[in-house]
Order: sequence, then C-alpha cells, then structure tokens
Amino acid sequence: MRRWRAATSALVMALAVAGCGSGSGSGAGEPAAAPSGHPVAWTYSHLTKDLSSSVVNVAAVSAHDAWAVALTPVAGNIDKQQVTLLRHDGSSWRPQTLPPGMEPAPIAEYRLEASSPRDVWLFRSGPNTGTYAAHFDGTRWRQTPAPGGVSDVAVLGPADVWVVGESTTARHWDGSRWTSVPLPARVVQLAGVAGDDVWASGLTTGEEDGLAYGAPVVLHWDGETWKREQLPAVEPPSAHKSNSMGASPMALYAPDADDVWAISRLVGDDDNGDAVYTAPFAFHWNGTSWSKTSPDACRRCGIPAGDGVITADGMEGDNAGSSMLLSSIHHRATHGRPRKVGSPPATAGRSGKVTAADRKQKLRLLEITAIPGTDRVWGVGSVKVEAHGDANFSRGAIVQYDPRPRD
Repeated sequence: MRRWRAATSALVMALAVAGCGSGSGSGAGEPAAAPSGHPVAWTYSHLTKDLSSSVVNVAAVSAHDAWAVALTPVAGNIDKQQVTLLRHDGSSWRPQTLPPGMEPAPIAEYRLEASSPRDVWLFRSGPNTGTYAAHFDGTRWRQTPAPGGVSDVAVLGPADVWVVGESTTARHWDGSRWTSVPLPARVVQLAGVAGDDVWASGLTTGEEDGLAYGAPVVLHWDGETWKREQLPAVEPPSAHKSNSMGASPMALYAPDADDVWAISRLVGDDDNGDAVYTAPFAFHWNGTSWSKTSPDACRRCGIPAGDGVITADGMEGDNAGSSMLLSSIHHRATHGRPRKVGSPPATAGRSGKVTAADRKQKLRLLEITAIPGTDRVWGVGSVKVEAHGDANFSRGAIVQYDPRPRD
C-alpha cells in the first residue's frame, strides 16, 4: 500500500476552508457535497462527533472496503487516548469492535496497513505504551506478539511483514513469530515491491559525506540480507555550506523493481538556527544503479489512482489523459495547469451552528491513499479551529478526492 504521510512527505497538509459552505455544517458521519463553483473538491465522508479528535490512519483494501483509526482524548485525562476503529463498507464509515487488548493508552503512534481484505494490521507504539500489534484475517481481529518500536510497516502478505522503528534492527513476521534482523544503518521508512525486494530509508546520526548530520541512507532486502546501497553524493555547492547542513527524512516510493525513488531535501542553518539553504533532491534506482536527480523527474512518485497518477511533485503522470492530485490543496486537470482543490463546506463547531469563528477552520490531512480500482483518494486528519479561544475545536475527518468534475 503506497500513501503519503505528513510526517515524511513534501505535501502541504493544510486546506483552508474559510468562507466556504452554507450556514449548516455536515453532520457526523454524513458526506457533504462539494460546494458549487469548484469542479474538483475534497468532500467529507465522515466527521466525528467529538470536538477534540483526529483520524490518524487509513488503509484502503478495495473500492468497497477501507479501515481508519480515530483518536480522542480520554475524558478527564488528556494524556490518554481512546481509539475508535472505523470501517467503510462502500457506503458509510461504521465503528468496529476493537481488537483484543486495544484499551485507552498514553499518547502514541499508530500504523494501519493492509495487503488485502483478509490481511489488515494495526500497530501502536510509544515510549509510555510499549508496542501493540493486531491482525485481521477477514473475519476477526487477533492480538499478535509485539515487534518492538514501530516507525513504519511494509505488509507484503499474511506471513511476510516488515517493521522498522528508528533503530538498526528490523523485525520480520513469518506468520507465527517475529524475528529480529540486523540492519547496517538506522532506518525509519519502508517500501516493499516483493518478498525479496524491500527497501528502507533513513539518515545517519553523525558527520558523513560532507554533511554535518543526517546523510541519507537506503537499504535493500534481497530475500536473504539487508545491504546498504551506494548513493551519489549530495554535498551542496561550497557557497551554501554551513556548520549545520543535513538532509531531511526521505520519502521512499517503489512502484516497480526497476523504478524506486527516495526523495528528500538538503537543509542548512546558520549559527542562529536560521535556514540559509534548502534544496530538494531525489535518488532514482533503475534496476541496476542509483542516480541523483530532481524530484521533478519523478513522474510516478505517489499513489497510482485508476489510469492516472497522484503525485506531490507537480509533474504530469504517465497517462496524458489523467487528472492528478499534486498535494492536499492542488490538482492538475487534464493537460492543464495546477488548480486549487475545492474546499469542503464549513462544519459546525461547539455551538452546533457554523459561526464566524467556525469559518476560520482548516482541514489538516495526515495521510492520503488511493482507493484501489478507482481514480479516487481517501484523506484523513481533522478539521479544526485554532487560536479562537472557546470556539476552538478539532473534529476527526475522513475526506474523499474525486478528479471527475462536479456540478
């Protein structure tokens, strides 16, 4: 499953909805129509009732089957979160029975990944929670042994799951147990093509390759061992060097065995911590060797959607007749220039009505992922009002992007 995450991608994950919509908001769990005047727009598929919540993960396994994780602070204890597991049946999102052992817990990271409707995984990992793992086999959830810290997951099948957790050890699930596998470097992200073709990316923690910190690292699993790849140098021009030069975490995409991309940017700060240099770059694997190039060269980066390509780099897709999502706020129409994605209508906040303060709300997306077999996309996050005192709220939101023009 390929997706964009706010934590590692270059997406602009803020969609202003100020001044949009009519006087009434979308009810919890009810889709809202796109506002008139916008041929393409995000539409609400589900909104939580709670006003202090967020939807943090989504996994689409078919056009009529998807899962999502929503988090809400426990009443009287904002340091604990209550999990709500949602499932889409092709028409609406409905709460599901939680997997065994999934109780309210201190703030943690969650990961939801799937390879099929009968192979869905849910992970929770945090410094105060330990690690939790559960598997859905198409009929019911079962708690499984925990693999250790989790920063990313690659689910290739029910008996082939990789987990990394910002360390030099990966964990592999073979259908019955987790096995620790040493890594030649610390990694944080995974992308799997096949059982014998898995990629991982990370950053060094010390000085390397002319960078004061954070030199990019890519590892490859060939079915037997993890090996560090030889990457081209990314040292910036001498005029832009600084004592605090490094790379940001890489977004890793592997559409095919001979088409793998690792995208990042160089960042340099001066002695005051102010950025003096920033430049995006990309590494591309063609099946034989790595080359350094511009992210603009990546015409397949992102999430394939129907006969189009969703990208985050502003480049046209492989299919000339496609419409593409460039970010959470821009799309490119067929043979056209980037256009702004229309906003959902404003939703009611604490008063139950759409007030002037509510019209300042923003939709902040944490993940977007393609809906298999369609040209549509799920996005999850929250719609919120901030810096408005008692009017502040955050409703968990699941939205959908459809490139087809609407009336």
